[in-house]
Amino acid sequence: MYMMENKKTIICDICKKSYSSQSSLINHCRNIHDAKNIKKRNENDGCYYCNHCKKPYLSIQSRWSHQKVCKVKIEELENNNKILDLEKKFEIQKQQIIELQNKLLNCKRLDNKTFKAVNKILMDRSYRNSNNNNNNTNSNNNITNNNTYQILAIGNEELSNVLTIQQKKQILNSRLCSLEKIVEIAHCGEMNQFKNILITNLKDNYAYKYDETKGYFITVAKNDLLEDVIINRVMDIEAIYDELKTANKIDDKTKKLIQNFLDKMENNDIPFYDNETKYENFKTFKSDKIKILLYNNQDKITKDIALLISNSDDITTEETDDNNEK
Repeated sequence: MYMMENKKTIICDICKKSYSSQSSLINHCRNIHDAKNIKKRNENDGCYYCNHCKKPYLSIQSRWSHQKVCKVKIEELENNNKILDLEKKFEIQKQQIIELQNKLLNCKRLDNKTFKAVNKILMDRSYRNSNNNNNNTNSNNNITNNNTYQILAIGNEELSNVLTIQQKKQILNSRLCSLEKIVEIAHCGEMNQFKNILITNLKDNYAYKYDETKGYFITVAKNDLLEDVIINRVMDIEAIYDELKTANKIDDKTKKLIQNFLDKMENNDIPFYDNETKYENFKTFKSDKIKILLYNNQDKITKDIALLISNSDDITTEETDDNNEK
């Protein structure tokens, strides 16, 4: 820094801006050039050293120019930004964990319940809703629309509008096993609103399906339920097939095998052999596969229904205690 006597100003050695006082120049250097030790030379060699990488320079101007693009400084800033990003992600994940823990605490009494115990809670709720609406002329409609637990009945899922493109590709890429894959994704997966069917026994002739009008699961003939599931899921596969074929998102081999699958499902006159087991037709073979798939997932389906109940707006601890006592 030096004084220009004719103008009575002090000029910054770095950017050449002029100031009327020494204090103004010092404030400028600290605020603009971020250099608290900007006027300090090394006593041994007289050089100015970068504040970040310690590289020596003969002039303040050279050091200032370097420090604007110093790789060490840039890396420090990037690392600091990464640390801030990680801290933000950690806080988000921490909050998600807390929310999940709260959900688990809320449903811990339901989590280990049998299907019959869970369904009894649904039946009790439906009974109370029915009593609350007895004086309403449109009580039946109110009960139908009061689906607190967001479970949809068979045939109302509209899977082709709900599933992601990735899930649709997974289904079609399963080819001759596409029916098992769509049932696994829809009825045994993460979408609890489709947990509307349950098979608890392979020997008897009965199963359970959710009735939207009543608000709980009802007992039905197992073969009729499987027939209903197959009809609706095959229709979904056809819709997904048409969608992805039109968008040119499936290969020719998959197209051929899916068409072969659909043809086999329609042909009820040709017996189908699986190793040494003879089935009436391909559809009967698939029905057996779906039955076993649903039976093997009965515990998961029951727990997911319990979780769905526990997340509903009107569930109370007292009510759960009442059901435990019963």
